[in-house]
Amino acid sequence: MVEISTMSEKLAQYENKWVAISESDEEIVGVGDNAFEATEDAERKGHKETILFKVPAFDRAFIPQI
Repeated sequence: MVEISTMSEKLAQYENKWVAISESDEEIVGVGDNAFEATEDAERKGHKETILFKVPAFDRAFIPQI
């Protein structure tokens, strides 16, 4: 399982972007404006199985309502 919290420095440069993360290497292997672009980028680099993550905007907070 990938620990997103330990990747905060790496993720900082991808604000408002989708990233594809290699589960085995815990590295960012693809980036895009949407999940499809991030997946395509990763696949072009030879990474078929990735975890997708949307890096949030840093000037906003998300508070879920119950």
